[in-house]
Amino acid sequence: MNEDDKSKKPRTSNMGLAIAMGAGIGIIFGKFVFDNVGIGIVIGAGIGIAFSSFNNSK
Repeated sequence: MNEDDKSKKPRTSNMGLAIAMGAGIGIIFGKFVFDNVGIGIVIGAGIGIAFSSFNNSK
């Protein structure tokens, strides 16, 4: 490693956190709107993935 590599800040990925938070919110959303928890988890995880990819595009 040279000095340039040591000074760079490593990029962190929060995709797992975004998926987990989206799925958690999706459980509540799916239960009340669709009366099906599974649909809410899928929608929430999808939103979490999309949010995470938009966040890393800076």
